[in-house]
Amino acid sequence: MVDSDAVKRLLRGEIEPSEVEGDPALYSMAERIYGREGLEELGVFAPEVVTVERPELAEMSDEVSLPDFQPDISDFKLSEKSQRPQRRLGALFFGVTGILGTLFNMTIGAGAVLCSSGLANMKQVCNDDYGQTKLVWTEGFTWDGLHQNDSWVEPMTSPLIGDFAFLFFFAALALIGLFWKKKLVHSGDMLSLGS
Repeated sequence: MVDSDAVKRLLRGEIEPSEVEGDPALYSMAERIYGREGLEELGVFAPEVVTVERPELAEMSDEVSLPDFQPDISDFKLSEKSQRPQRRLGALFFGVTGILGTLFNMTIGAGAVLCSSGLANMKQVCNDDYGQTKLVWTEGFTWDGLHQNDSWVEPMTSPLIGDFAFLFFFAALALIGLFWKKKLVHSGDMLSLGS
C-alpha cells in the first residue's frame, strides 16, 4: 500500500527521486502522471522487478493414478435436444401445408385435383357444367360422404365457417412451429438449498 503522504507530495512535485525509485507502486503512478521520458529526464529510473522463484514440481510416483475426466452427458438430454427441432419443423410443415390446402379447397376446390388426376369420376364434381369442386369438410369426411352430392359445392360459397376454422387451426399450428421453444432446465441452473 502506498503512503498517502507520498502520493500527495508526488502530485505536488515535491518528492525525492530516490523515494520514487524505491517503491514500484509509487513509480507506476509517477510514470502515468509524468511519463517515462519525463521521469528519466529528472533522473528517476524504473525500480528493479524482483522475480519470484517457482518451486519445482515433485515427480509423481507410478503408484498414483489420476482418473480421466469424463463429463456427465446423458443420452436422454442428447436425444431430447435433437428431437425438439424436428417437432417444431413438423408442426410448421403441417401448419403451412394445411393452410395452403384449405385455401386451395376454398378458391379452386379439391375436386379439381381429384378429377384431373383421375381419382374421381363423379359427374357432379368432374363435369364443368356443375362446377362443384369444393369439398365441404363437415359432410365429406368419410369415404361414403365423399360420394354424396351434398359434400360438394361451388368454390367460395357457404359453408365457409368450417374453412375458416381449419385456417385458424393450421395457422395456430404453424405459429407454434415457428415460435414455441421448450426451455430445458439444466442442473447447473438450479440453486442448491443446503448451505
